[in-house]
Amino acid sequence: MEREEYAVLYEHEAGHWWFAGLRALMMDCLRGMGIGRSSLVLDAGCGTGMLLREMESQLGVRGVGFDGSRHAAEFWPRRGVHAACRASVNEIPFRAGVFDAAVCVDVLECDGVGPEQAYRELCRVVRPGGVIALVVPAYRWLYSDAHHRAVHAVRRYTRSDLRSLLSGGPVTIKRLTHLFPSFLPAIAARRFRELLSAAPPSRPRSEIGPVPPWLNSACLRLLGMERRLLRFVDLPFGSSILAVVQKQAVPGR
Repeated sequence: MEREEYAVLYEHEAGHWWFAGLRALMMDCLRGMGIGRSSLVLDAGCGTGMLLREMESQLGVRGVGFDGSRHAAEFWPRRGVHAACRASVNEIPFRAGVFDAAVCVDVLECDGVGPEQAYRELCRVVRPGGVIALVVPAYRWLYSDAHHRAVHAVRRYTRSDLRSLLSGGPVTIKRLTHLFPSFLPAIAARRFRELLSAAPPSRPRSEIGPVPPWLNSACLRLLGMERRLLRFVDLPFGSSILAVVQKQAVPGR
């Protein structure tokens, strides 16, 4: 991301409905896969460290994170994040099979990330029987020049794209579902307005920003309903995609 975007992220991600909702979904996902107290969990591309801290406080895991940006690392002391380092998801600096789980949220779409190589690395550092949870943005037609340039994102995924990527590893796919279906019409409408706009933005800028409290609360309530639905079914559409895979155990061990 652009340097100034990390400050915006740090300011808003604690209470913003999208980030708060996504973190809650990730907690549900990890709990459902048996990840909890004493589990060693890697946050690959941890940003300012918010998800890492919440996994530690809510699930009781032992969290380790890394991010490739020095601008992200500047915020780790403010978050109270200590077990983190700078590294690339293309070359994860940990030995094979050490983690019980790895999460990787909105990283595989980024410039400089090789999705196949990054996924191989995630599979490598997770133990047999361990879990990998990935979140990526959905649908190429939702690409926004200003937002994606600001966050250095260069690709979006279909479910078939992600399934093809996941099938290249020694894993069993446990879940493959869209997220945020209730918000897809509003996001699509915003993209359509951008296409019709004759005046492009003067500089790249993300869509992260303040939300009126009443609207933020309404969005969180709506996300609460989606979370309850996700306990029973995978969702066929939405603005993001969540994949959960389990690394296959080595026969005879």
